Amino acid sequence: MNNRTQTINITVPKELLKQVDALAKRDYTSRSDIIRQALLGKIRQTQLDEWGDEGNWETVVDFRDLPGGGMSSKEFIERLKKLDGQNK
Repeated sequence: MNNRTQTINITVPKELLKQVDALAKRDYTSRSDIIRQALLGKIRQTQLDEWGDEGNWETVVDFRDLPGGGMSSKEFIERLKKLDGQNK
């Protein structure tokens, strides 16, 4: 162990440890690597991005299927207004 790492003890259910071991075996890695990756994933998931959220976006309206590949700004604003009205 070097100065950049520290050993910790955690308690997990036996079934969870079996799953960790199976994943480590499948990926040719160690328990520590699997647990470390899971922790980093959780930390990254909860960090706020530059927009002030967690970066979890969803498609509300998909405009890609429009004929001619687009729409007027007026039509776009009208569609947004309809969506806004649905959320009230």
